[in-house]
Amino acid sequence: MKRSAAAGRIFSYLKLKQAFVLVLGLATVGDAGAQAIWTAPRPVKLLVPYAPGGGTDVLARIVVQRLGDGLGKSVVVENRPGANGIVGANAAYAAAPDGTTLLFAAADFISVAPHIYRKEVRFQPNGFRVVVPVAKMGFVLSGRADNEMKNLADLISRAKTKDYTYGHWGPGSMAQMGMELLKSQAGIPSMLQVPYGGAGPLLGALLGGQVELAFIPTPLAVANRSKLTFYALGSPQRFPSIKEVPTLTESGYQIDADTWFGVLAPPNTPQGIVDAIHAQVTQVTNDAAVKARFAELGYSPFYAAPREFASFVEAENARWGVIVKASNIKVDE
Repeated sequence: MKRSAAAGRIFSYLKLKQAFVLVLGLATVGDAGAQAIWTAPRPVKLLVPYAPGGGTDVLARIVVQRLGDGLGKSVVVENRPGANGIVGANAAYAAAPDGTTLLFAAADFISVAPHIYRKEVRFQPNGFRVVVPVAKMGFVLSGRADNEMKNLADLISRAKTKDYTYGHWGPGSMAQMGMELLKSQAGIPSMLQVPYGGAGPLLGALLGGQVELAFIPTPLAVANRSKLTFYALGSPQRFPSIKEVPTLTESGYQIDADTWFGVLAPPNTPQGIVDAIHAQVTQVTNDAAVKARFAELGYSPFYAAPREFASFVEAENARWGVIVKASNIKVDE
């Protein structure tokens, strides 16, 4: 049976399309395979922009302990403290985009600091390649156990007529941002703020009576619960190990002062490298022992695909920019 000229053209088109789809499929499989088998050309540095021993450093080292095997080279933590995380972030942003220098990022210096430290920040917050989320951490609005303020309503009532002192670990830290949000929404006219060198020194100052209030990271707060009065959580949800402590949202204040942690890469890092690191880190954070360790320390696992995480970080950067502007938080540089 002879085909018409039109039928012949349709048949040829369908065969060509079939061949194109096959080639495209093979190319896709090849790309996926390349992503899956990417290995680092040399040892990988994970820059942690804080001093050793802090919460961010501890979290990063939990991940690093199990990460090297999957990437084919050892992974080491390199601490680059300074300027509330900005020094390390600047270094990571300027590194070669080959997957061997990564940044262990936190909301404080990615989403908040660029809106405050305009001269010191030499990176574009949305310019990093956003690789993989790791965890979230909340904060507990706390005072000493013998504090005269016994609950949140009492605290807010007294703070409207008396200047209390609160502590934080630098302009733009979540300890400051959480308190400034509460002040604004609760109509507290003023508080004297005192900066410290980190969450540990801040806790010491709170327990020593140098400040009366502070947003303390959940891991530190839980570890010292017998010495503290807990007023509220700055997180949207209650925390399992202190489930009796209400959130500020439950008390009528729309405050989400959680911080997020994740791995970012320098600009222009190839997608194949991003996908390979994302897969390996996600495998680590899905491990039952790692999940248990996170829960023990007060961290919540955080999972998202690279594109979803990138959208989340971009939204966080914009959200905190609005909050910083409304709070009129500034520093002299």
